[in-house]
Amino acid sequence: MRNMTFLLLVAPLVAQAPAGVDQAFFKGDPRAVMAGCADRARAIKPKDSRLLAEYGRAYLASGDRAKAEGAFAAALMDDPKDGETHRLIAYAWLKNGFKPEAIAALDKMVIMDPKAKNAFSKAAVNLMDAGLTDKAVELMKRAWILDPKDWQNCSDFTRAAVRNGKLDLAAEWAMHTVEAKPKEERMWNELALVYADGGAEHN
Repeated sequence: MRNMTFLLLVAPLVAQAPAGVDQAFFKGDPRAVMAGCADRARAIKPKDSRLLAEYGRAYLASGDRAKAEGAFAAALMDDPKDGETHRLIAYAWLKNGFKPEAIAALDKMVIMDPKAKNAFSKAAVNLMDAGLTDKAVELMKRAWILDPKDWQNCSDFTRAAVRNGKLDLAAEWAMHTVEAKPKEERMWNELALVYADGGAEHN
C-alpha cells in the first residue's frame, strides 16, 4: 500500500516531463541542451523582453547566431526602451566573445534608456570583466552622475576592479562608495568583504 501511495504521488511529476526530455537529453551535446532548453522556455513565455535576451544568450552559446539575433530582435521589439534588456543583449555578446556587437548594444542602451543607472552599473561590471576598462569606466561614470548616493552600484564596481587587478581604480570607486553613505554600516561591511574576497563574486 505504501509503495502504491508513493507511485501515485510521483506519477504526476513523471508525466509532466516533456516528450524527448530525460536524463539522456541532459547528457548529450551541451549545445543541443542549451538550445533545446531555450526553445522550451520560449515556447512557454515568448514575449518577455529580458527573457528573450537571455534565450538569445543560450542560442549564441550553442553556436546559432541567427537564432540568437532573432531572439534579440524580438526582445527589442517587445520593449525597445528597457535599458536592462539592452544590457542583457550586450552581456550575451560579451560572454561569447563578440566585443564590437556588445559595445554597439550598450551604445544603443544609453540612447534608448538614458537614465537606467542600474543597467549602466551592471554593464560597467560586465565590461570590466571582459577587459574593456575604458568603456566600463565611461558607463560607470554615467551611472554615478545619475545617482551619486547609490553606494551599492559603486561598491559593485569597486569589487569588479579589485577582481580584475585594477587597484587604483578600485580605490577611486571605494571612495565614491564611502562618500555616498559614510555612516552606513552595510556599506563598510561590503567594502571589507570586497577586499577580503579579493573581488570575487558574492556567494
